[in-house]
Amino acid sequence: MKIGIDARCLMQDNYSGVSWYTFNLLTALFEIDHENEYILFYNSSQDFKVPDWCRPNVRSVVFKKSNKIFNLSLFVRSQPKLDELIGGVDIFFAPNANFLALSKKCRSIITVHDLSWLRYPEFFTLKGRLWHKAVKFRKNLMLADTIIAVSNSTKNDLVELLKIPAEKIKVIYEGVAEKFKLLDKDSIEIKKVQQKYNLPDKFFLFLGTIEPRKNILGLIKAIKQSKTDYKLVLAGGRGWKSQLIYEIVRNSDKIKLIGYVAEADKPALYNLALSLVYPSYYEGFGLPLVEAMACGCPVVAGANSSQGEVVAEAGLLVDPYNVNEIKKAMEIMAEDVDLRNRLIEIGQVRAKNFSWQKTASEFLELLKK
Repeated sequence: MKIGIDARCLMQDNYSGVSWYTFNLLTALFEIDHENEYILFYNSSQDFKVPDWCRPNVRSVVFKKSNKIFNLSLFVRSQPKLDELIGGVDIFFAPNANFLALSKKCRSIITVHDLSWLRYPEFFTLKGRLWHKAVKFRKNLMLADTIIAVSNSTKNDLVELLKIPAEKIKVIYEGVAEKFKLLDKDSIEIKKVQQKYNLPDKFFLFLGTIEPRKNILGLIKAIKQSKTDYKLVLAGGRGWKSQLIYEIVRNSDKIKLIGYVAEADKPALYNLALSLVYPSYYEGFGLPLVEAMACGCPVVAGANSSQGEVVAEAGLLVDPYNVNEIKKAMEIMAEDVDLRNRLIEIGQVRAKNFSWQKTASEFLELLKK
């Protein structure tokens, strides 16, 4: 079979959730499938760098069109048909919501990560909300042959909020890369990361895009009210509606903002932290939760959306709207060594349920149906 893949999310300089999902899935997929032909679609009038998988059955088709004009044509005219543009394929896979138009003869698969823009529109800018409407999100899902949901929580949201038939939705969990593991605390790798980001000796970690949906303001209030002498390290790229967070952090000696973290540095960062604190208001999956557990970093997560589904018994689940609960969970992590060690052990076992090899195998089975 010939499979087309919308790889436009891989043209970013700094990857975030969707980009890492796409990169890791494709890397694992190309390692196990040497028979099907994969054609990656890119478009931008600007220069960009993309991954090179160097596989004989994988090639890229690059267009140099203005994205504004290209997307406008897809929006207004539903042209060009992307499957025909790249030479014709049997299946076209879109790893995230984007401007899309396909011919009727092409089977399509679309991954949905979350419906946060519908659940919590107040966390998005007007531009962000309009973008989801412009890409004809629901229409493309209704036209798709199969929808991949990254959790049962996301599947339930698709059925409830968009009335998507449950039978066309397949849940395939995200994975965790093998590099996320326990490291020797005295290793050179650990010490380099500690020095690179000038990390405090004792800290809680948040890792993710700095935006309101992640409940960072609640996390900041919790650390300020806590009795522990641990600091809070906020790691991640700047998102929308984040100005207030930066203003507060600028005047706090208990909080350190280190910005976007290189992917290679993340395992050491998790290993250094006392705990990952991730009391998000809403997640479609929550990849940092699994990465942290794999690294022996116990987690505090929101008791909502997909977080309980992913963490299960391997962490402390809190009401993200209750600052006192978040504060108490952090204090427990700092004070109860036995509980923390038990959560580390359970988390290590739990993380083994998620791998990109498993994700890719389930995806490949979907292609064969």
